[in-house]
Amino acid sequence: MKQKRHFARHAAGAILIAAATMFLAGCAGKGQQSSDLDLDVPRPPSVEDPRTAILSGRITYLPRIALSPKAVVKVWLQDMSEPGSPVPVIIDEQEIRAPGQVPVAFQLKYDPSAIRPERRYTLLVKIYEGDRVRFLNARTYPVLSAGCMADCEVAVDLMN
Repeated sequence: MKQKRHFARHAAGAILIAAATMFLAGCAGKGQQSSDLDLDVPRPPSVEDPRTAILSGRITYLPRIALSPKAVVKVWLQDMSEPGSPVPVIIDEQEIRAPGQVPVAFQLKYDPSAIRPERRYTLLVKIYEGDRVRFLNARTYPVLSAGCMADCEVAVDLMN
């Protein structure tokens, strides 16, 4: 009698392990099938996407002023040559909260096939402290078609 209970306990354990293995194998198979179905779904570009390039750089300023821990840096990659548009077309933007001290690194994504040599692309950088713009690039920073292609350095000026 004792042997039957011992056998039954081991058999139940083996059945439980087999059932769990089959369940997990089934879940793995379903995940692969659903990802096969998702191949036609457009995904946002990533760094690995061959249609995406990155314009990187750093932001600096000359005054020896520490940024507040609540400072926010905003960087825009913009197309300034859109005919008939009173405002630039934003290609990408990055917001950096609590950036620490300068230099502050940034990375902006763009589609290199969409860049046209006859167009004018620039960077706009603002550093906010609260609702107030504390620093701003006062001069234009041309990039891509007629300027910096990578590792750009943008100097911002203190606003009064």
